[in-house]
Amino acid sequence: MTDVRDWRGRRYTVGPGARELTGAPRAVLLARALAAVAAVGVLQFGYGAAVPVLVEARGWSPAQALLPFLVWTLVQGSLAPAPHWLRTRGLLGPGEAICAGALLCAAALLALGHADGVTGAVLGYGVLGGLGAGLVYHSCADLVGGWFPDRHTVRLGAVGGAFALGAVPVLPVIAVGLSPEALPSACAALALAVLVLGVAGGAGQRSAPARWWPPDSDPRRSALRRRADPPAAGDLSAGQAWSSGSLPLLQAVVALSGACGLFALVVVPLELPAAVVALALGSGLGRLAASAAAEHAGRRRTLVALTAATALALPVLLLAEPVPLALAAALAVGAGTGSCYPLTRAIAEGHCGEGSPVVQHLVHASKAVGGLVGVGGAVVLLALGAQDAALAGFALLPAAACALAARLRRPLPVRTLPGADSPVRTPPGVWTARRRRAPM
Repeated sequence: MTDVRDWRGRRYTVGPGARELTGAPRAVLLARALAAVAAVGVLQFGYGAAVPVLVEARGWSPAQALLPFLVWTLVQGSLAPAPHWLRTRGLLGPGEAICAGALLCAAALLALGHADGVTGAVLGYGVLGGLGAGLVYHSCADLVGGWFPDRHTVRLGAVGGAFALGAVPVLPVIAVGLSPEALPSACAALALAVLVLGVAGGAGQRSAPARWWPPDSDPRRSALRRRADPPAAGDLSAGQAWSSGSLPLLQAVVALSGACGLFALVVVPLELPAAVVALALGSGLGRLAASAAAEHAGRRRTLVALTAATALALPVLLLAEPVPLALAAALAVGAGTGSCYPLTRAIAEGHCGEGSPVVQHLVHASKAVGGLVGVGGAVVLLALGAQDAALAGFALLPAAACALAARLRRPLPVRTLPGADSPVRTPPGVWTARRRRAPM
């Protein structure tokens, strides 16, 4: 184990390898984490496809059928800081959190399959499922991030991509082949699969040591590697990130893009069931591709381009005519809204530092606001029967996200020195990020 510093003074602990620390290579740790997060992705991407079945099987209105998912999005999104908080206080490690989350997700699916009333489905699927999916997703993201500090594409895109792509194999069955009579047995089968994959992916998983770096790579050389986005000059606190303007802009982009994606995910299957497969496929592949492209084209530029493409594709998708064009638009909307999550996390790292996990979690937690606007808006519109009149309004959300993303600028830290005759001595190293921002 060797402690080194790069040209900016950042500290790294090089070695020992993952096999020595955990008994398994990094590739196995990654595969297990991806299996766990892929298993719980069906709770988000499969629900919109299951709404017509719930309506027929339970006698609910479409608005009532969406209430459990509305609560799910609020709980799952707002839980982003929880795994980090639990782990840093020694209350719950990543392996235990993943296993507990998988158990909660399995219980949520069973509750959805057997609950007759909306209240039971809200408590079982919305609350328990949101808690479980949040624990699994965010624990896996933190776990992979700790073991792959040298591979940004894997660290930022793989978990989100697995979350979306894991639902693709079962979506055609849910959207087309699931009958109301088969709903309880289908939910039980899914619950078993989620539990098995979640426990297999989480049992025994351990976090990487603080500032860990793999022994077969030189962190100093990596810090000098040319990228479209240079690493952050230092680590900002949540208050510093907010005052710089980066944090509120990133939160607004996530909320707007998330509202657009979740609205499409629950409304479009009511008109075009096959589109939900394209949405999930585009979301998964888009997260992987965007994370790789951003390393060369720049994170902000990639985010602006994808949100602009979403703004153009969403009206075509919501009209659902003609079908081939609507499916192509679903791929674009899925890619644009899905890639927003890894890209905004990468931008948060580049602006506020990789040692500021609270800032990154606060950015992702804005998905809860997106769920309230997107799914909550769909509930209200379906209840009023005015969904067609709101299509143009929701099409403006990704356009607003694009405009805000274009305004993102890297905070510029300025170290101040106290004056000789100053009665108050300012501590050295104070960040004055307000109105001082680099162009990237």
